[in-house]
Amino acid sequence: MNKKTNSTVSIASEQVLPNVSQADQDAKNALLIVSLLVNAFILIGWITLQVTSVYDAQLAGFLFTR
Repeated sequence: MNKKTNSTVSIASEQVLPNVSQADQDAKNALLIVSLLVNAFILIGWITLQVTSVYDAQLAGFLFTR
């Protein structure tokens, strides 16, 4: 009975998991890494702007110039 359960579980897991190629996994991982780096850059920039007022004039000039 235990052997039947194991084969049923392995067949079920093969049907549920899609066939994903290595290239698809690499592309997903690359996209996640790039997203993480962009978010870290934005977070560090936001923290820097909150902590110091040195960049306030430069930021206002960058955002609100014509």
